[in-house]
Amino acid sequence: MTKKKNPVTGRKRISKKRSREEELPVDVAFRKIKEMMYHHEIVPGQKLLYQELAKKLGMSITPIIQALNRLQLLNIVYSERNKGFYVGEANPVEANELFTAREAFETFLVPAIIKNLTDKNINDLEKALKEHVKAGSVPEYRRILMIKDTNFHLQMIKIAGNKVIYNLSKVIFEQIYLKYRPEYMREQRIREAAEEHSALLEALKERDVRKTRRLIKQHIKNGRAHVAGSLWADKEATLDI
Repeated sequence: MTKKKNPVTGRKRISKKRSREEELPVDVAFRKIKEMMYHHEIVPGQKLLYQELAKKLGMSITPIIQALNRLQLLNIVYSERNKGFYVGEANPVEANELFTAREAFETFLVPAIIKNLTDKNINDLEKALKEHVKAGSVPEYRRILMIKDTNFHLQMIKIAGNKVIYNLSKVIFEQIYLKYRPEYMREQRIREAAEEHSALLEALKERDVRKTRRLIKQHIKNGRAHVAGSLWADKEATLDI
């Protein structure tokens, strides 16, 4: 518990930060269901059974349903009348739109990122890059690789200091990756993405706004082509069956 001065009255006010021990049941369920998705314990297209989730998480059904409703608002799961909830599956049109939003946000923030860049920020980005490269060397953990890729970008976005865009970006990444099947990822793209991150980090170190923007645009364009392309290929294969 900390005390902060009220900017209007000038008086001290008590500010509490909710720790994990103080989380509401719905918050716990929301977080843990997403963790299950990240670790591929729940996969795109899978039906989500309340009883099974409640038993696995050691909770009652009510917070489970509340958490699923919250995930539906974020477009990560969907429901069908009289059938229940399902994990959403990525589609190429939506993927294109999400990558377009990413490009708009990330390129817009470049001047602020470079303005706020410190040695500590650079060290944090270097650490995130190393973790991404390391994850790419273990092909069976593609979902973890997606998390590390996301972490690098969010670490960069966080430096800009725009909390609204940072939170929106988190939602965009979750809508891309939690509904995308990791088996679609190709080895070549995994290597290319790590190389692109490295080049991007060097441009940031140089404080070169134009170069950084160009590299971000190309990186996101390549990611969009890979993700949307794999989804179109899967859709065409399904239609051929």
